[in-house]
Amino acid sequence: MAQDPSNDISDNSPQTPLNQPKNRSELVNFIAAARSRGASDEFISSLLRNFGWPQREIERAYFVVYEEFVGMPIPAPSGGQGEAARDAFIYLLSFVTLGIWTQALGEIGFILINHVIPDPLSRSYGDSSFQVAFCLARLLVAYPVYLLLMRRILKDLSVYREKTYSGVRKWLTYIALLIVALVGIGTLMAFLTSFLRGELTPRFLLKVLVILVIDGSVLAYYYQWVQRRPAQI
Repeated sequence: MAQDPSNDISDNSPQTPLNQPKNRSELVNFIAAARSRGASDEFISSLLRNFGWPQREIERAYFVVYEEFVGMPIPAPSGGQGEAARDAFIYLLSFVTLGIWTQALGEIGFILINHVIPDPLSRSYGDSSFQVAFCLARLLVAYPVYLLLMRRILKDLSVYREKTYSGVRKWLTYIALLIVALVGIGTLMAFLTSFLRGELTPRFLLKVLVILVIDGSVLAYYYQWVQRRPAQI
């Protein structure tokens, strides 16, 4: 007796609902169908990547697949995007305070140099008490704030080891390094300009040295800091 082909198809068909939700994308439907046939998630992901699908789109489709499989939404991490915004705020504030107190420290060095080696051609008279007071005020405010922020950042990096590889940390630190490097390059250009014109003076050399010491120290510290890896547990 001849058998009805429709019976064979129905008997051998995978255990998947035929009336799939209309709001599911073709990618989600494909992943669900492939998994129901026994394909592994690694194979499906590799196949889709080789076919030109972006990794982010594949991950989003898997979110939907697993939420439907489990029957509940994937729990969002504590903080979410707000956590990244908070980290960006802390990093930006720490770099701003770093710039404030290092600039004040360099200005104090300039004031001391001007006092020890006065410029006979300078027309500025009077004491520099206001400048010193303003520099000290910036140091006394910005430096403690910077230390507190760095303490918070280092504590987060020790507790949440994944933040070591955070894009917020990497991008903002490298932007700060770019600014510091440009300051150092500009200082060296000014030094070479004066050297080639034969206008080097002890005052100028000492001021260049102050800038390079502060700038180089910051550059060296943050360059090795941004490349730091979390300690092995």
